[in-house]
Amino acid sequence: MPIFTRRRLQSMLNELAPQLAASKTQDLVNRIESKQIEQALPAELELGVIWGLGQIGPIEIEPEWYSERTAPDVLSENLFEGHQTIVEIAGLSDSALPGDKGMRNASRKLSQEANKIQRGAGEFLSYFFFEETELVDQESIRRICVPESLKVSEHLRNNLRAWLLDHDRRASEKLNLRDGMLKVLVEWNEKRQSQFNFRSSMPPEIRSNKKNYVLGVLKRKSKQLRSPLFDGLKCVVLGDVGSTALRRSQNWDPTNRVIQGGEIARRFLKSGQSDIDVIIILSARKKRRDLSALTETTKWEAEVYSNVELKLDGVREFVASLPPPRLEGYQIRQLHEQQAFSPEGRGFYLGASISGGRGIDTKIRFSSRALLDFLAGRETKERFMRMLGTRADNNLFRIQLEMGRTISSIKLEPGGLDEDDDYIVVTFEDDAGAGNLNPEND
Repeated sequence: MPIFTRRRLQSMLNELAPQLAASKTQDLVNRIESKQIEQALPAELELGVIWGLGQIGPIEIEPEWYSERTAPDVLSENLFEGHQTIVEIAGLSDSALPGDKGMRNASRKLSQEANKIQRGAGEFLSYFFFEETELVDQESIRRICVPESLKVSEHLRNNLRAWLLDHDRRASEKLNLRDGMLKVLVEWNEKRQSQFNFRSSMPPEIRSNKKNYVLGVLKRKSKQLRSPLFDGLKCVVLGDVGSTALRRSQNWDPTNRVIQGGEIARRFLKSGQSDIDVIIILSARKKRRDLSALTETTKWEAEVYSNVELKLDGVREFVASLPPPRLEGYQIRQLHEQQAFSPEGRGFYLGASISGGRGIDTKIRFSSRALLDFLAGRETKERFMRMLGTRADNNLFRIQLEMGRTISSIKLEPGGLDEDDDYIVVTFEDDAGAGNLNPEND
């Protein structure tokens, strides 16, 4: 899966099984396996956060006594020292932005319309949406030129049909479609496009303090957490599963036009209208190990916003207990767009390496999943050889055989819970059965 490995997800489900109701387990699994971003990524994050809280102390999942209306996600005894804490979890991505929703909806409907005109044509189309600036209540608002829910008019349908049925369309200019608020450039591509077949020059930014998806979630969670039966802390964890506002939560825009997640959280807590005591922004971010290191690691980071003074040792312990994320939030979202969540798709392969030399046995270490996919017909020979870091005409195994070496051992080296792959380690040694005979020297 995009955030955690499938092995890790299964392990977390197994560990939490004694505390998870069967209906809750099934709900999590159904959402995690969903093709919809707004279902899958938040559910994956929710499972990880609940499991992580369970690593630092006692928890109660969905305590029914809390409210007659709805049960919160989890009660933690150790997140904040000296406080019982009710925790609600929300995974946020830029897919909640009105422009993103509109582009996703419009590109899907236009592709469907193209398929009706010419079978399969919609799979080759991509869309570039224009932007515009307008004045609303004395405020300059920048927006993407797309309605949130497009209705394909006869005008759009006729223009699309004429362009698609033009046999020279691949060499012709792109199709400029305009209808009401919609302003989009349609392009024919030689290769099939993924679901992520739309873009715009406008970055995924929040520009309103009064109306944005982060504030909307906080308001909903505040209502859900109201309860006369609980006098502990009420906490909301906002997880970055592709949200620019959360990933850049501490950034400051000197023009005061772009509002980030941290500012929204602070303002909401100070508004006096909140039933929430603490907001935690959780995001996976890349970090270099040191200044001289070329490699980067991706780690969870948490920012805590609160109106009361709290000890944060429990939060640090919780963050340290979380399984490592595969990638940053925006990359996680892109992977899901490319359907990387499917167990039927290509695996996340471990890299290959070769070691040894003169007088030393040679070892080739490579992905067992890549080999399995190749044997199962999911990978081509060419791709498999590239995964070994070589070409089909420069076969590492053939080179060893031509040097008079054969396989002396093959072993499996487990990749662990945080890799959906293992290593196969093949050791070669000199063997007269594959080389020239040599007289022994006295």
